[in-house]
Amino acid sequence: MTPPAVVSFDLDETLWEFMPMMDGALRRTIQRLEERVPALAGTLTVEVLHSYRAALDGVAGTYEELRMESFRRALKDRGVVEEGLPRWMVDVWMAERVFTVELHPDVEPEMDRLEGAGHVLGAITNGNFPVEKLEVARRFAFVVHAERVGELKPAAAPFLHAAELSGGRPERWVHVGDDLDTDVAGAQACGMKAVWINRAGRELPDGYAPDAELPSLEGLAALVARLV
Repeated sequence: MTPPAVVSFDLDETLWEFMPMMDGALRRTIQRLEERVPALAGTLTVEVLHSYRAALDGVAGTYEELRMESFRRALKDRGVVEEGLPRWMVDVWMAERVFTVELHPDVEPEMDRLEGAGHVLGAITNGNFPVEKLEVARRFAFVVHAERVGELKPAAAPFLHAAELSGGRPERWVHVGDDLDTDVAGAQACGMKAVWINRAGRELPDGYAPDAELPSLEGLAALVARLV
């Protein structure tokens, strides 16, 4: 009997837009911070917090560690040095992301079709979004956070770990994502098929050959049937 195909998804910019979710979570974090430290009211904005995080680009550390350091610097520059406060801000920010994320409208209907066809669904992400707390996660047989594996996509480790968790075979696997390097090239290097989700309608650069391209998830179930 032919084993079911596995369809794995990237998260940010594939299932939802990243910046609206991030900005919403930061905005709510600022609101909570101002309630805790009223003296900071009006001194921080989403754009300011983005600038502190951008200043740490290239610095070694996990996403969570770098976000906490950016919060610490923003607070220090405003005369607030309180042990545990940057950690509290990170915890608030991480929790608030769950309430500010919005799935693209094509996600759930297409996952219904994939599940109806008997495919195994999962997620492989370089980010640290707690997708397990979303209703959509009930569809996933596995979730791989690459940072916890020790290497980020496009390295093989996250894809191979997903294969271990699911028992799936590369020749019966389709990975779906928006990034040509981390998603498309990474999956193909592991012998998997790769579908490029090109919501922005970008021109395909030289040097990449996704097995298929879609402007959204609509039509993915039919495409998977042809690919594997």
